[in-house]
Amino acid sequence: MIAFLAGGLLTTVTIGLLLIYALQGASLTSRSDSWFGPGLEIATGVVALVAAYILWQRYQHAVPTTKPEKSEPGRTERMLAHGAPLAFVGGIVLNIVPGVVPVVALKDIAEGNYSFAETFALVLGFYVIMFAFVEIPLIGFVVAPEPTKRATARFNAWLDRNGHRLGIGALAVIGAYMIVRGLLLAL
Repeated sequence: MIAFLAGGLLTTVTIGLLLIYALQGASLTSRSDSWFGPGLEIATGVVALVAAYILWQRYQHAVPTTKPEKSEPGRTERMLAHGAPLAFVGGIVLNIVPGVVPVVALKDIAEGNYSFAETFALVLGFYVIMFAFVEIPLIGFVVAPEPTKRATARFNAWLDRNGHRLGIGALAVIGAYMIVRGLLLAL
């Protein structure tokens, strides 16, 4: 897990910094009358709402199936099982393309015109928070392995039962927020 986290943080911070300096170099964030800021916010909101709707449609039409007693491990778990080098590469590959919400956050950082050290600290802090679902169990496994193993199993079971609803709700809230934020920026 440490190798996966290291690969993911290396990739996201590097690409985040490149995006910030590309946005600043393109003058998309420096003009006060730029359409880019509100347009990106609204587009992100629309994409999130469309994704929420698609997930809701799939969830509504899903046929309940009985799960086998032992389910197959996911792609990330399979990569982690093959050792640190593959987990590191997996962290890189799975994080090359930033999501739409991180792009908006990176645009906001680019608009701040911070020094390199401040920009680096903001991007690193942002992605440390984004990777909390990896970092918290990792710390737990170091401090208290057995209770963390049980808590992680319970949390994963809860996510299996509620993940669709959680994803739909989060996308809908993020989408609505981004659209309202974009409209307010456009005023």
